Amino acid sequence: MINFTQLHAFSGAFVDLSRFIDYPDEETFSDEAYQELVQHFPETAQKPKLLAAVDALRSEDLLHQQAHYSNLFEMNKRYTLYMSYYKMTDSRERGTILAKLKMLYEMFGVTIDGNELADYLPMLLEFLAFGSFDGDYRKQDLKLAFQVMEDGTYTLLQNAAADIDDPYFQIIQVIRQTLRDCVEVEVKTQ
Repeated sequence: MINFTQLHAFSGAFVDLSRFIDYPDEETFSDEAYQELVQHFPETAQKPKLLAAVDALRSEDLLHQQAHYSNLFEMNKRYTLYMSYYKMTDSRERGTILAKLKMLYEMFGVTIDGNELADYLPMLLEFLAFGSFDGDYRKQDLKLAFQVMEDGTYTLLQNAAADIDDPYFQIIQVIRQTLRDCVEVEVKTQ
């Protein structure tokens, strides 16, 4: 079950995580973005890990940051940020999931601007940050977005076992833990 109080508390964190896992530009690892991260990311056990990963990526110039990102996620079929791809590749079921995610975005007031597919990890994180969930009886439908991210990031990290020390995979581990922090496990009593 999704803890919406926690989800709301992490909305700024989702914005930061989306920024740092997306294709880098001049602003991505700027001093201003870093200071925002330091000041606004919640004080969780994951914060030092995230700061270390961002520090490592910041140590490169923009051209190297972009090449690093492209080599990992755009020119490598083992690692993709399209979360439903791992489970469904290009099957008809994936098309159904993409359509459901797009409807979910629209249901909660988020429109897709651009040409990314609805299962793109940075977009999913922004949806969690900017969606209007308060008081909506359909908010448990967000389970779909959580399931897609859980399955996708799990498989991505399994594929990346040999490169797990890469700062981008460290950020993905932080994303997974942050998502877990927003989910309550129901305990069954006997």
